[in-house]
Amino acid sequence: MESRILRRLGSSRSSPCRPRRAAPRRSSRLRATGREDGDLKWTTTTVVENRSASADGSLRTLLLSVDDDVRQLSGRRFGSTPSLERLENPRWIDDFNNPGQYIVVRNEEGKKERVCLSSTPYQAHKESAFLSASKVEILVDRNVGGILGLGDMAPGEQFESSNVLGKGFQSLFHDEDKLGLSLEEGKDLILVASGTGIGPMRSVVDWAPVQAYAGNGHVVTLIYHMETLQSAAFVDDFESWREAGVHVRPCLGNDASVIEGEIFDQKGQIRTSIVKPNSEPSFLVSGFPGKVTAKLSRLLAKNDIHGNRVFYCDF
Repeated sequence: MESRILRRLGSSRSSPCRPRRAAPRRSSRLRATGREDGDLKWTTTTVVENRSASADGSLRTLLLSVDDDVRQLSGRRFGSTPSLERLENPRWIDDFNNPGQYIVVRNEEGKKERVCLSSTPYQAHKESAFLSASKVEILVDRNVGGILGLGDMAPGEQFESSNVLGKGFQSLFHDEDKLGLSLEEGKDLILVASGTGIGPMRSVVDWAPVQAYAGNGHVVTLIYHMETLQSAAFVDDFESWREAGVHVRPCLGNDASVIEGEIFDQKGQIRTSIVKPNSEPSFLVSGFPGKVTAKLSRLLAKNDIHGNRVFYCDF
């Protein structure tokens, strides 16, 4: 997926957008913690690190080690053609291909929680290549707690993780409208995140195709809502993201609804400092309360940015 997108980045501005076939409207999705139980495969997962992602320590990055069958390492062949054993017994990490994918975690009591992966697919595959485990990162809020209290877990504590789920950032209504297609079509990318929603956005910004995309002169803007600078995650990465060509715009405010004033003017029009006229951007949204997300969707629609250009991973 990454190599295919990267090959097309150089010509994405000049190439006409390919016509899309009509796709059926998808029905509302239920959260994976209940709907997909019969399809989930559970794997023992160990907390390797629990480190602070924000200055105040409220947001935590957990480095997880997900058990993989050691036997799959024997006979593995590195090259263009994988071994027959690899094809018959794929690793846990093989399902992680796009930013915005998630896992379901559960404890011994069977209580479940859904969390997005905050590492990039490339990083995760690279760090897991020669191990009998898959290594991924998640971002959690210690103050919120969650069902399992992940933010308070110490290194060595264990729980179970499902297989990697979802297809990453995509439209709620059309499966074919997603992040990868926007890169191929040369669309401006506007990333809008709040709270732990910066976790999957970090996966986007650090993803090799997006880094190449921004470095090739395309517009990639991250608008990150935070209550205070001390409560913001990954502040140390802001400078490297800017150097890669990503426009990082912190948005301070106690209520997540302040993001509306950051993106829209008093008439409800998208500010030209965010989106240039006739640019047909794609918006990625993550981490906002339902009411704020719904209001953003309505305001974007009034600006002719409809559901096929607004992508989520929170469903």
